[in-house]
Amino acid sequence: MKIAAYLYNLSGGGAEKIMLNFLNYVAENTEHNVTLILSKKEGQYLPIVSARVKIFSLNKSGSFSSLPALHSYLKNHPPDVLYSTLTNGNILSILVGQLLNIKVIIREANTMNEFSKSEKKIVDKVSMKLIQYLYKYAYKCIAISEIVKKDLLKFTNIPEQKIEVIHNPIIVNTDIEKTDVELAKDKFHICFVGRLSAQKNIKTIALLVEHFAKTNANIVFHFFGEGEEKYLLEEIVVKYNCSENIILHGFNLSFYSYLTNMDLFIHIPLWEGFGNSVLEAFNSGIPMILSNVESGYAELIKSDHSNVHYVEPMAKEKVIAIINDYVTGKNQRLSGRILIDRPNDVVSQCYLSLALN
Repeated sequence: MKIAAYLYNLSGGGAEKIMLNFLNYVAENTEHNVTLILSKKEGQYLPIVSARVKIFSLNKSGSFSSLPALHSYLKNHPPDVLYSTLTNGNILSILVGQLLNIKVIIREANTMNEFSKSEKKIVDKVSMKLIQYLYKYAYKCIAISEIVKKDLLKFTNIPEQKIEVIHNPIIVNTDIEKTDVELAKDKFHICFVGRLSAQKNIKTIALLVEHFAKTNANIVFHFFGEGEEKYLLEEIVVKYNCSENIILHGFNLSFYSYLTNMDLFIHIPLWEGFGNSVLEAFNSGIPMILSNVESGYAELIKSDHSNVHYVEPMAKEKVIAIINDYVTGKNQRLSGRILIDRPNDVVSQCYLSLALN
């Protein structure tokens, strides 16, 4: 069988990581022919593409401008099934699939209602309108959590029988760039992994960081990610001259080497589809502060787990209190956490089975 997948590029996002892991698995463990189609052949994940995966670049600078080139390539090299993920990629793939009679399996990772409320650009608002109409034409739709499925049924016209809930795999100890990490033993280290964006509630996190920048020099915040609200953290660094207490690692392929050495993990988004980094942090065993929004991670990590603290996303004072309890020793890191088992091969087999049915 000929399997193709479309992505804009291989930048360091969770969606790209999950799709690439799937393609690598199929290429290395089956006889299926696998092609990855990129609008631009760039991104941090390029080094881990399997040699058995063919890469074709459309050499386009935008998702929607890729439509003619994607259509042309697939017309000349028609696959049996085309996978896609991310909203714009799903729209393009469905449109081309309809024109060329190709089965398209889309993967949706966001809660559409919340996402549409946050988007201000006209092109994003148009995208939201398009998915309401187009998603019904997908052959299958992978929803990465029950809340995403619920949201798809509410927001789009896709039939329920086309939606399959498949939680993301949990992939740890697989840094592309491994490194030996030694953190100062006399400091308390707090970790954030994700896009520095409005969805991830960076404004509230910045307020937390500023509070401790003024009150406790023994706390060090580590941020792994990039995004449009990074400037909020950079302003605090400048204002308080605290670059040693607020470390902006950017997109760092060796973040798991750091994660296992942290004292606390914080993830308090305003909404969330799944939250790959949350599950990776959970399996590393460190204490966690999580927002109590409906999400994939909340479906798997229950509030009665040790060292897991669910809070309202905007509950700044509550988060400060929890952090202080760990810093002072009132709360202790406990051992014996039962890990969540979501291996990549099992998830990839679930993805592949959708094309075979």
